[in-house]
Amino acid sequence: MSNYLNKIPASKSDENPVPDRLSTGAFSNWIETDKQRLRVVTYPSGYEADHICYDGHAFFVVSGKINIKHDDELSEWNEGDAFIIPDGIPHVLVNPFDTDAKIIVVDHG
Repeated sequence: MSNYLNKIPASKSDENPVPDRLSTGAFSNWIETDKQRLRVVTYPSGYEADHICYDGHAFFVVSGKINIKHDDELSEWNEGDAFIIPDGIPHVLVNPFDTDAKIIVVDHG
């Protein structure tokens, strides 16, 4: 592998997801630098976050669908949808659906 490629944090498609460090009950492949973090997270059917998050994230729904709770509002996001939740907006992820949701999550490192 070239010296350049040795400097690139990467997660290859043949790596198995591990329990996610931020989302108890979810599984992820995690890539992080000092300023950036990218996770490919699988939220299993029946998942509900164990905390309210106030940090912002960018999301891309790879497969399945996910709900986001904000106050009394609930929004559904489907495969192919992308959205950004700004910092300071409390939210909870919920997967009440019959299938797992695979989501790319980009946030602060």
